[in-house]
Amino acid sequence: MTKTFDLEIITPMKTVFKGLVKNITAMGTQGSFGILIDHAPFITELQTSILTIKDEKDSTVSFAIDGGFLEMVANKAIVLADSCVTKEEIDIVKVREEKRSAEEALSKEEARGQKEHVMATLKRAETWLSLANK
Repeated sequence: MTKTFDLEIITPMKTVFKGLVKNITAMGTQGSFGILIDHAPFITELQTSILTIKDEKDSTVSFAIDGGFLEMVANKAIVLADSCVTKEEIDIVKVREEKRSAEEALSKEEARGQKEHVMATLKRAETWLSLANK
């Protein structure tokens, strides 16, 4: 039997997940990484990406996160994310419209002073749609 460790995923609005997991796969600013039980103490900044876990029942669960941090200490992982959604929470129509608007803004002069914000909106929309299409 594979050992488990605690994971909590928290946003400013709610606790998205709290439970035992066998592993975590995520994308940090330095690249992709995985965490298993007894991992060395670790803290990293997270990219807007899909975070995947294998829970204690061997089910794979994925979340779309919009940046944040992950800390692993003493077999407890905590993810503090700006936002985080499950596949079921994604409003595909709304996210497609956000993506279209961001792409349109990038193609025009209006994005000149807001390019970083527009690029972040586009990345978030693409990540959410990637999870929705899994």
